[in-house]
Amino acid sequence: MTSLPTTRALARRTPEALGIPTAALAALADRLQDEGLDPHALLIARHGEVAFETAWAPYRLDRPALVYSASKTYTSLAIGFLADEGRLGLDDSAGALLGVPNPHEITVRHLLTMNTGHSAEQIERVGDDPRMLMAIDPAHAPGSHFAYNSPATHALSAIVTAVTGEALTAYLRPRLLDPLGIGERWMSSRGGIEHGASGYHLTVDDLARTGVMLGAGGVFAGAQVAPAWYVEEMSRAWSVTAAFDGPPAGPSEVNDWALGYGYQVWRGRHGFRLDGAAGQFALVLPERDLVIAYQGATLDPQATLRAFWAFVAAVETADAAGEAAGTVAAAADAVRPRDSWDARDRLTIMAEAPFDAAGLTLTDAAGGGWTLTLPGVGALPVGAGWHEIVCEKQAEPAAGAPEGAAQRDPACFSNAGADRLALATRGEQRPDGSVLVHVVDTTSPHRAIVHRDADGRIAAGWRIPPLGGGWEVLRVPASVIGG
Repeated sequence: MTSLPTTRALARRTPEALGIPTAALAALADRLQDEGLDPHALLIARHGEVAFETAWAPYRLDRPALVYSASKTYTSLAIGFLADEGRLGLDDSAGALLGVPNPHEITVRHLLTMNTGHSAEQIERVGDDPRMLMAIDPAHAPGSHFAYNSPATHALSAIVTAVTGEALTAYLRPRLLDPLGIGERWMSSRGGIEHGASGYHLTVDDLARTGVMLGAGGVFAGAQVAPAWYVEEMSRAWSVTAAFDGPPAGPSEVNDWALGYGYQVWRGRHGFRLDGAAGQFALVLPERDLVIAYQGATLDPQATLRAFWAFVAAVETADAAGEAAGTVAAAADAVRPRDSWDARDRLTIMAEAPFDAAGLTLTDAAGGGWTLTLPGVGALPVGAGWHEIVCEKQAEPAAGAPEGAAQRDPACFSNAGADRLALATRGEQRPDGSVLVHVVDTTSPHRAIVHRDADGRIAAGWRIPPLGGGWEVLRVPASVIGG
């Protein structure tokens, strides 16, 4: 297949030129931070052009970060390409494509819509082996019961590899990633297969490009990138999710996880969305030709969507009035630098989350600042401003190696060379003599918080824990970190 590469930047326009009030953008950015939702990066596009983008230090717009289940939509698109190429049908047997028994006749469409019939409790037992998903007797007939099902998406990734002989990302490269102008990107793997359900590291610009393409029926930069028929089908509410036990909504509020599920996208009160844990979103609103791409870290993603819907209401009001008035003051407020440290008092330790604090120390450093020794990571310098560090995992020398020799732990390379952590540290001494330190993983939504009392007692933990482990699951290849 011929690639249609485009590396050009999305065009930038003033918000008002795109019908968006600058004051509404500033209000949205402030609300996300003021409500303690820990925003990391935000990009808003309309009519295929960027109206606004910002990042909260130490996060950067140009550094890919883990988007968790927003990855699922890319796996879905790979299936759409295969179907459009005639290499599979959506109602084909998933087992036949994988070459494994399929006694319950689970189809590709059942996987796409998370309608395999398994209960949530059964799905927890499946793990990362698609054969288990096919083998376990579902509690309900396939096609009759929705349950959120990451193993189903991993099975889709396995199907892509089984049919093409390529990993998911390699298959998508000439068909989707190059045409959208998305650079080298990494997805973690499970059992030798790219996870599919999670693990992509993307920028908000990547998410926005994808959203712009989906909102235009698969068209990007004047070319038909994704099959129009598939984009239309994937955004329908194939599965009923009214009973889904997802993020809670407020009293009398519409729950955005109860409005239906398509082919690895969620329907919302406006349009549909790519959706990842802790608040990784690309909202596609075709009716307003609007895309909101966002990365953050919250246990209340409904609150994040609530802020977005208030912004959308402001755009709707401007559309109805036929203009989007702006002021110099609002424009200056919208583009000012933003720093997640400013909301530090709103970001607290999640006490019940597992955190390895055995051996953790925080000591005063000569000349000011501190040294934080973090189990599983190492000794990190901490100062009054953000300090970026790349930690490369090393192992003890092998038995019999010359004195002073070192070698990399082969385990570091079990996931395509994922042996680095990109961290940023910052601290302050408070008036009561205590010390507060944040350790931010800049390629994921996660941060650790350390607090040392005036008497030397230390409390440490995750703001929001990573899914599936601790620091070890956040390690990435050098390509994710970049220059």
